[in-house]
Amino acid sequence: MSKAAIFPYGISLKENGKLSIFPAAEVSFSIPKGERVSLIFLIDSGATVSALPVSDADVLGISLNNSRAATIQGVDGGVVFGRSMEVIANLGSEKLKLPVIFLKDDSIPRILGREGVFNRFSIVFEEEKRRTVFLASKSKEAISVGKILDKIMQ
Repeated sequence: MSKAAIFPYGISLKENGKLSIFPAAEVSFSIPKGERVSLIFLIDSGATVSALPVSDADVLGISLNNSRAATIQGVDGGVVFGRSMEVIANLGSEKLKLPVIFLKDDSIPRILGREGVFNRFSIVFEEEKRRTVFLASKSKEAISVGKILDKIMQ
């Protein structure tokens, strides 16, 4: 059985009425009642850590009492304040320790950053088919992709 997860691109409606299509991933979390909650994240290779609005901490049953104060700077240069901690999440069948900043600005989208994720997968963005594939780093598929890339670089 392959350790791969394939996600269609996400779609959002902008304030100007236009649709925006973006590479997305579904990440799931266990919540205290033994249930699972899945959230859709924008995949951002430019983001070091993942980010969620602070209101998601309540939804996930996460207390921020033991979190650390954190700030991040957006692409536009603006600074956003939040609380930083590590959470356990699942992407496909893979369990992750995900460093997350819960941001005090609820208008910022959920971002899946590199830490805790990119080192665990070979990630393929297939723009034409509007999908993203996460291949577990030691899977036969990821090894095959690596061999193809090595061959191209020769």
